[in-house]
Amino acid sequence: LEYALGFYGLIPEQAAAVTSTTTLKTARFENISGAFIYQHIKPEAFRGFRSARDSAGLAYFIAEPEKAVVDFLYLRSRSIPDASTAVFAESFRFQNTGVLSARKILEFSRLFDSRRLAELANGFCGFLKEARHR
Repeated sequence: LEYALGFYGLIPEQAAAVTSTTTLKTARFENISGAFIYQHIKPEAFRGFRSARDSAGLAYFIAEPEKAVVDFLYLRSRSIPDASTAVFAESFRFQNTGVLSARKILEFSRLFDSRRLAELANGFCGFLKEARHR
């Protein structure tokens, strides 16, 4: 979630914890390396990842930028007051959105079959359109 958004430069903050999605149950682990949170999503929505390597050459999977946005919207939907463009620009401070595809965001959001997520994804795409015209 936030780690991937920061990795792609879509938010200015660095994630304090690494949140991953899983088809298994939600869980949280802490160790000397940090906090690791696993959030459950339905198997149909568990896609949109790519392989990457860290500085030591170890492989890991990270969500594509659009999937990271959709997972964020889905898992944080209760804390998002509405789907207005101001929420995404001011509250969550999304930036560098030129790399995002509105089409892919809407495709990924449909995998969840959630009316609330569809509303947020459409609002986010409106935010993208507005940001491109500034």
